Amino acid sequence: MPERTSSFLEMELRTTDTRRHWSPTSQAYAPADVLLQFLADGWELSPVIGLEEHWHAGVRRVDIYHFELTKGDRTMVVPVNSNPIIRRLIEERELKIVMLPRENVGENTHAD
Repeated sequence: MPERTSSFLEMELRTTDTRRHWSPTSQAYAPADVLLQFLADGWELSPVIGLEEHWHAGVRRVDIYHFELTKGDRTMVVPVNSNPIIRRLIEERELKIVMLPRENVGENTHAD
């Protein structure tokens, strides 16, 4: 019988020695390994995720993905900075990305 190939999630979790705690009250964005831990703990990932773009000095873009997770009757949103692990998770799970509206980003957006 052929040997089963490990999934991306299984491989990434093997590289995590310790579990991290994350709380939105103490850290605006969760590290990628925290999202992977939630998934390994049985949280279900919504097939649609939100994308929030931030531009710094108008030339450098930072993407924040908002993942909605559910487990039983509990739901939470986990915002995570874009990185290769997150982009691969999105690609492998074929998640649909929707742009989130820009709100209160500190820029003057109305014409004078």
